[in-house]
Amino acid sequence: MKILIAESSRAVGGQELAVLLHAERLWKRGHCVRLVLEPQSPIMAMAQERGLPIEPFMMQQWRLPWSLLAFRRLLKRERPDIVHVNSSRDSWLAALATQLIGPRPKVVRTRHISAPLTNNRATHFLYRRLFDMVIVTGGERNRRDLIHRDGIAPDRVAAFPIGLDVEHFSPAPPRRDIRTELGIPSGHRLVGIISYLRDYKGHRYFVEAAAKVLKEHRGVTFLIVGEGPEEQNIRAQIERLGLAADVRMLGFRDDLLDVFRSLDLFVIPTVEGDTIPQVLMQALAIGLPVVSTTTGSIPDVVTDGESGFLVPPRDVDALADRIGRLLADPELRAAMGRQGRRKVERSYSIDRMVDELERVYRQVIAP
Repeated sequence: MKILIAESSRAVGGQELAVLLHAERLWKRGHCVRLVLEPQSPIMAMAQERGLPIEPFMMQQWRLPWSLLAFRRLLKRERPDIVHVNSSRDSWLAALATQLIGPRPKVVRTRHISAPLTNNRATHFLYRRLFDMVIVTGGERNRRDLIHRDGIAPDRVAAFPIGLDVEHFSPAPPRRDIRTELGIPSGHRLVGIISYLRDYKGHRYFVEAAAKVLKEHRGVTFLIVGEGPEEQNIRAQIERLGLAADVRMLGFRDDLLDVFRSLDLFVIPTVEGDTIPQVLMQALAIGLPVVSTTTGSIPDVVTDGESGFLVPPRDVDALADRIGRLLADPELRAAMGRQGRRKVERSYSIDRMVDELERVYRQVIAP
């Protein structure tokens, strides 16, 4: 199949990394893939490093009708079977531009969040009429929401997780323990969150829970890895609570394997929007016990009390309690880590996910 995969985001988070991973795997399977990306964006640089075919296209500053005509020219030149879109701007551009050529390529939209659709006519028209298929990166409960809550026809909605490379994200000692870099004693336990710094990821609750845990447990450091619009708010909260020595913000890191493998416990207290955070599955694949919330399709991946603990969103007391329980019990941490690794290997490998993606592609282009 000939596939254009568009992503207008200039951020670097789970969504953008998933787009790259999917494109790379489809390309290796012999499909004709081209990534349509913002010029000079981080994801474009990563795609170039991997040798993936790229089409630079300015979407952040798109203007009708010139942007539509430019995208139409791209479609006429490439003549793809599928245009796979991932964010708002690339979705609108592709969905409208495909209406201007014949034969019309099919438009597949991956929705990486579980929040309700914006309740207006334009969004309803986009999702119900212009997209040939909407994929939500979660489980059946997210699919049902799009059908019953947002009014999308059942035969236009599919649901499956992003998937991950379980050979790359695997249990092993870090090549370079992050404790050494940070001057933290080797016996110190590390509790980490790795995520783009968005409000709905729940960093504020992570920091509040850290303050409670640190009153009961010594020899613990909390790490926040990532960048994003909430950075200054999180730093201010850490300073306000007097936690600068115990809650460390590390910014963007390109050595995530070493970071994951240095941790004793992974926490992602997302409050809304997420389906299944990619970093959550990566932590499970590494063999880390996790503490997360009941948001989205997270309960489909994390079995409470077996591969980790789940708490209600925004419940700081429950979050701190589960973190403390795991810090106090190394045998429980190890057992949960093994269970999580087995679950991901069995059900959430990238190859299984790409099988599903190919099935959807074949379905939408079938006569």
